[in-house]
Amino acid sequence: MRMKRTRTYVILGMALLLSISLFINSGWAAKTEIISFVPRTNKDRSIHFIDTQGELLQGLMVGSGRIGSFSWSPDGRSIAHGSNQDGDPDIYVRDVRTDVERQLTFHDSRDIWPAWSPNGKWIAFISERDGEMDIYRMDADGANVKRLTNRGGCKKPAWSPDSQSIAFSASKKEAEIGSDLYVMSAEGRGLKRLVDTSAGVCTWSPDGKEIAYIPPGDAVGGVALFSIDINGKNMRQLTRLYEGLTLITSPIWSPSGKWIAYILTEPPEVLGQRLLEGARIPADELFANAVICIANTDDVGGGEPIEMPRGLVPGHLEWMPAEFLSVSPSAEKRITFWGALKQKEHTSK
Repeated sequence: MRMKRTRTYVILGMALLLSISLFINSGWAAKTEIISFVPRTNKDRSIHFIDTQGELLQGLMVGSGRIGSFSWSPDGRSIAHGSNQDGDPDIYVRDVRTDVERQLTFHDSRDIWPAWSPNGKWIAFISERDGEMDIYRMDADGANVKRLTNRGGCKKPAWSPDSQSIAFSASKKEAEIGSDLYVMSAEGRGLKRLVDTSAGVCTWSPDGKEIAYIPPGDAVGGVALFSIDINGKNMRQLTRLYEGLTLITSPIWSPSGKWIAYILTEPPEVLGQRLLEGARIPADELFANAVICIANTDDVGGGEPIEMPRGLVPGHLEWMPAEFLSVSPSAEKRITFWGALKQKEHTSK
């Protein structure tokens, strides 16, 4: 049965190889940027794609294991992702063309939130193998694991475009509420606190000069994405300000720098009250009406965001690497392999 399933994935991959030339030659790929995400209710185990025009594109089947938080390799050939296939969360790397998967971590603890460095050399991730949630770094093949932080409460790491620094948020110590935004070197040195933040994910601007984050609502009068220079100065509003009980998660800056995508949800009033009372609510329930939004970073205050089609309940966002559309394994032969993206599904907004 496993051999038959593997053969099916290979055949599907070959079909994608044959169709890519139509997609690339159309020139469409050069005119838009594409967001990849995994729906929270992901029964077909695929990564979905949506472009900046709001068109939902054909998904990519990625095997039998459930994909959680994931990160593309810079060459677009593979994804690093977290999965609990062996009973506890570990980090895996899957080749998206062949569906071959390798397990990189084997510790009896939670290893989650992988982030592939832009230079392709390392994968940073969060682990509690030493008792607290800290940031670790390993080679892209899983070798040479190194602990980078020693404070606990760390959230998903975000690489700078030059792979020399890592930004992250971490829970405040002791009884304090909220989190702090930090930046450090890729070796874990020079840790510097930048600003207060209210969420666990941040993202670098493509030029490496700014970091986008979500400040505490009471500091800005609502919920919005802001950016701050890496020296901790020049706070700038990137998206519109949302009032009331609204949650923004998974901000990610597009490779061109023009867009910033995020997940927006407005929990029902009953859930909002439970949140205010400090209750822990399952993510699938809390984000049942979530929608992907993108804002133009050139607009003052982000302008009015573009809302993507509803219904897929996104769980995590990543912009698709440009290299995913065109891969050159050798100087003699050029292979491109994602023509099926232009085949879009029709959904209501």
